[in-house]
Amino acid sequence: MSKTLCNKAVSARFQLHGCYVHYEADEFIEESSKYELLHKICDEKKAVVFGFEEVRDAAFAAVESGVTDGNGYCKENYELMQVIAQCEGDLGPCDCGECVSISVQIAQEECGNSLSGQIYLENCFLSYAYYPDGIPDNFNQGRSGGRNNTGKLLAIVLGGAAALFIGYVLLLSLKKIGKKEDI
Repeated sequence: MSKTLCNKAVSARFQLHGCYVHYEADEFIEESSKYELLHKICDEKKAVVFGFEEVRDAAFAAVESGVTDGNGYCKENYELMQVIAQCEGDLGPCDCGECVSISVQIAQEECGNSLSGQIYLENCFLSYAYYPDGIPDNFNQGRSGGRNNTGKLLAIVLGGAAALFIGYVLLLSLKKIGKKEDI
């Protein structure tokens, strides 16, 4: 994929949903701040909802603490906000937390009330989105797992009912066979 997206690049970095790839040629590595801002995207649409900043900041706080506990990756769904943060693998928990904290500050100051944003620092990234109509179900799986297990529960109930029905039919068949042998 990197050859397709970054044909003759000396270094590249790309982010897919849930996957992060970064490579550099050793001879071209420059000493830079490990928290240097590489790229940011702030949605042009702004939130006009009362309490947006409080929800955003609470979600940011949850993901900041989550990356230090989650091996450098954390996905949080907080009310109507989804936040994802990830650090490069060689960054320790404290440095990862600091990197994500800096990306949170950049998001708060430079993106303001944008409905979504992405902040890419040298060693970590932060992505957030506000869903006024609720987080879509296919994104609704944070650290605590999915919240909508209706399909799984229905399958378990139907499977149990089918097993009971088959067991009942087998018992009736065995009973009939037993009566025929008695005659």
